[in-house]
Order: sequence, then structure tokens, then C-alpha cells
Amino acid sequence: MARAYYPRVTTLTAIGLSVVLLVAAWVGWQALPPDIQEMFSGVQLATLVLFVLVMLGIMLGIGLSHVRADEAGLLIRNGLRTHRIEWQQIEGFRFTAHDPWAYVLFADDPGSRPLMAVQRVDGARARRFVDELTAQWAARRP
Repeated sequence: MARAYYPRVTTLTAIGLSVVLLVAAWVGWQALPPDIQEMFSGVQLATLVLFVLVMLGIMLGIGLSHVRADEAGLLIRNGLRTHRIEWQQIEGFRFTAHDPWAYVLFADDPGSRPLMAVQRVDGARARRFVDELTAQWAARRP
């Protein structure tokens, strides 16, 4: 059975901060006197817009991260990157009291991959999801 997890607090924070950023940029631009606005060239305006879009992309990329567990393994979206991990590749999961988010540990790699959707700020809900993942993984271990 497929199960997906989306962060709550992080998504709400990312959406809220994105709205604040857009409003602040618009209000800041409108607060400039017209003679100052006219001093900006097209390239300068495009650069300002690009910076705002990059900041929005980073916030929303993290806020829209997710983890999907199915029969084959995990589909992880961290920011703008998506990773497919099969159950056989997984050595376990880590989500200690000091971790900001959960991690999937690999058998053939000393590293780990963060599950940025499963964040500490989601509290017991995040812990339950990691417990579910651990149970699914344990049931599929040889």
C-alpha cells in the first residue's frame, strides 16, 4: 500500500514567507518615488525579480518536499530533486531528538539521504511516519 508524507509546518511556513516576500517586494517597489523607479534599467529590474523568484523557489521547494513509500521502495523529493530508493538498498532510518529531519541510511554507502519532508517540527506525526517506514522496511528485509 502506497503512503505519502508531506510536511505541515514547513509547508505552511514556506507559503506564508513566500506571500510575505512577494508583498514586501511589491510594497517596497511602490514606496520608491517615481523618479527613483525610473533610474532602474531593465536588466536591474530583471535581476531583482530573479532574486525574488530564486528565494521563492528555495522556500517552496523545501516546503513542497515529500516522501512516498510503496511496494518498490521510497520516492523522495527534497527540494527540486527526486530520488528513487529500493527497499533492498536501505539499511535503516535515523530520526534522533537532535536531527532536524529524518534520514534514510544505506547498506552499501556510508552516507545517508535526508528525508526533508519528515521534519522535527511536525512532532509525533513525523515520528509515526518514520515508525511506519521502519515497519515497512523490516517486513521487506530478507
